[in-house]
Amino acid sequence: MVTVMLTLAAAMSTGCVSQKTADDLQTLYRRSQEQVIDLKARLAECESRIKALQAQPPQQDPLLLQRLEQALRERDQLARALDEAKQALLDASKSAVLPPELDNDLLRLAESNPNLMSYDPKLGMLKFQSDMTFALGSTEVSAAAKQSLAILSGIMKKPVAGKYELRIVGHTDNVRIGRPDTKLHHPTNWHLSVHRSIAVKDALEQAGLEPFRMCVAGYGEYHPIAANGPKGNQANRRVEIYVVPSMYRLPAGEVPKPAEPAAEGAAAPAPAPAPRPAAVEPADTFK
Repeated sequence: MVTVMLTLAAAMSTGCVSQKTADDLQTLYRRSQEQVIDLKARLAECESRIKALQAQPPQQDPLLLQRLEQALRERDQLARALDEAKQALLDASKSAVLPPELDNDLLRLAESNPNLMSYDPKLGMLKFQSDMTFALGSTEVSAAAKQSLAILSGIMKKPVAGKYELRIVGHTDNVRIGRPDTKLHHPTNWHLSVHRSIAVKDALEQAGLEPFRMCVAGYGEYHPIAANGPKGNQANRRVEIYVVPSMYRLPAGEVPKPAEPAAEGAAAPAPAPAPRPAAVEPADTFK
């Protein structure tokens, strides 16, 4: 990773960054971020293991002492690796991810809807707050979110965005799906996260963005950005839209099919019923 960083830094110093270099920088930043998250989790697990070993009654147990020494060595190695990964992440974050015009368009979109979304230029990512995008436990996209997604579709149809596509990733909190009517359509948080990604994809497609320029994914509750709890759960409920270099090209002579409009009076695909009023019970129980 250090070698790659030096190579990319040299390319940046010339004042002219190729598309491949920009793509490499973007990939490097994401991998560095994922590595930091992974190392933090492994280090926390190792610290817990050390505390458990140290809490056992003192005794001359060679096996116990051996396991403790091994855990301490592992902790030191993980701590060093985490420091290196953080530095790599810092170095990668100093480089622009997207072309300036595209970056500015996304920034203006987020600034015009601060209660709905935010924009991370280091990741080329728009983060939609699920509580503003969907009713709790539902996949029906709100009117405000549809309007913003239509603008995003227009941005992606500009020539400057022609080599990019959208990766739409849903996330939930860790509250289990409990209500039978919600569970009927979304059996687990993982289902709900993917179904919400699909709903966002559908809104973009209806606004005219070609389907082959989008992919959907969902992490359920497994990629939180805050400690789960009364405050953290709201932050963890989100949909992230990454603008990434497209690796796909239509075969020669093939024309992309336009988005098919929904049939008159057709029902939305498997939406969950609207949640009950907030005064009835806490928000996180609406699932």
